[in-house]
Amino acid sequence: MTNLNDLQQVREFVQIAASGSISRAAKVLGMAQPTLSRHLAALEAQIGAPLIRRDTHTMSLTDAGIIVLADARELLTLADRMGSRLRAERHVLRGHLRMVSVVDVGQWIVSRVLSRFQKEHPDVTTELHLINRPTKFIKEGFDCGIMVGAPTDRRVTIRKVAQLSRRLVAAPSMLKNHALPARPEDLKDLPWLGILQPHFYSRDRVDLERAKQIKKLKLAPVMLLDTVTALREAAIEGAGFTILPEWMAARDITAGRLVQLLPDWHLAPLDLQIAHAAHEHLPQRVKSLIEYLEQELPLEIHRLDLNER
Repeated sequence: MTNLNDLQQVREFVQIAASGSISRAAKVLGMAQPTLSRHLAALEAQIGAPLIRRDTHTMSLTDAGIIVLADARELLTLADRMGSRLRAERHVLRGHLRMVSVVDVGQWIVSRVLSRFQKEHPDVTTELHLINRPTKFIKEGFDCGIMVGAPTDRRVTIRKVAQLSRRLVAAPSMLKNHALPARPEDLKDLPWLGILQPHFYSRDRVDLERAKQIKKLKLAPVMLLDTVTALREAAIEGAGFTILPEWMAARDITAGRLVQLLPDWHLAPLDLQIAHAAHEHLPQRVKSLIEYLEQELPLEIHRLDLNER
């Protein structure tokens, strides 16, 4: 038996044996009798022995047919049990999930969403790796990931799940020693805090937009830090001005720890993307997690943007 067609022929043979004739079995199976006869002949040819004796009025099993019938019933029972388990698996998720995310989004947002997913599916275990470096997604064994910027692994599929709005911010303590900037060019007079990771596009440049105006500034950082959370802490300490995502900056601005600079000018949002292996046969637990992330991540980001968490 090499494929599902063989299994169907076995099922038809068992029905022939139960019905006592090919014609009655054909009626039960909803098949034309000649078609069923051809299927039986094909099964006999594959086995290499006749399975039934045919005469004008009666049909009986050969010795080979008796042996095959016993094994066929066990085979079909096993196949039906396997089918039931696979169907149940679609509804009750099980197994382990390995996920990766850029550090700050993973720490503040993905960890919350993943925790809710795991509570809804207690038979699924999860691990979340927080990494800012480019990852060899498939080689490192990740089922899915949350990323910013272009993928370095061409064997993954990506799709945008949300946009991250950003703000220019500084601490009031820093602005005591520097004039509040009135136009983009004034930013060159302020100490700039940049991020080391290239996919955030804010190491040594700031691109601002207002209506149809675009200002591209080249800045010399006084500090380069590895994570957005570290930038936030340095900015609050008054070390300089920086770019923070809306979801991180909103609470600090409301509390007076940070001030938004040049509020009439806008930074282009960053695309937040879900990545997964570029093939169709993903396990159901991976598909379900991806669907959950697509639904819940934008909502979680929106709650943080509105300072609701």
